[in-house]
Amino acid sequence: MAAKRPSGRSGAEEAFARGLADLIGSGLEQLQAQNPSVGFTLVANSDKPKKAVHTHGGSWVATDRELLANVWRFEFSQRERAVLDIMTAEINEEGQWHGKQSELARTLGCSQGSVSKAISKLESTNFAWKLVRCLYQVNPDWAFGWGSKAHLRSIQKIGKAVMDMKRIKIPYETRKAA
Repeated sequence: MAAKRPSGRSGAEEAFARGLADLIGSGLEQLQAQNPSVGFTLVANSDKPKKAVHTHGGSWVATDRELLANVWRFEFSQRERAVLDIMTAEINEEGQWHGKQSELARTLGCSQGSVSKAISKLESTNFAWKLVRCLYQVNPDWAFGWGSKAHLRSIQKIGKAVMDMKRIKIPYETRKAA
């Protein structure tokens, strides 16, 4: 019995698509090697997956791969990263997190002051910022798949001027040894 071919593309089309992706990927790697301070992102399909995606909160969230691969460069503490992760997991359609610092502190088993310091770090790196009391905007570049409908809708609502100021800049420069 012959193996079933996935519906959609023929074998030749799939081979062509894989070859093209490899070619583009290696080209971007060469550009990155020549220009280490410049980031490149390839978005082949920015739409929400057609298949049903089962997530804990019932929503689909995917961050830009370059940002996700380089989040370690921000040197977030465990608490800062935990606050970011909780806020991101609980955003609404606009990428906003509604909650109290005291609730985050209870969840994380720490003081409200510790949560406040963590949020200050997120604000200074543009991952999130306070809109009004108990309402924070999580940066759409982090919260949503880059170029997705939710990402574009959120950026449009926030406005280009604000997003230009709140762009997340990956710190590619390495720290000097002491």
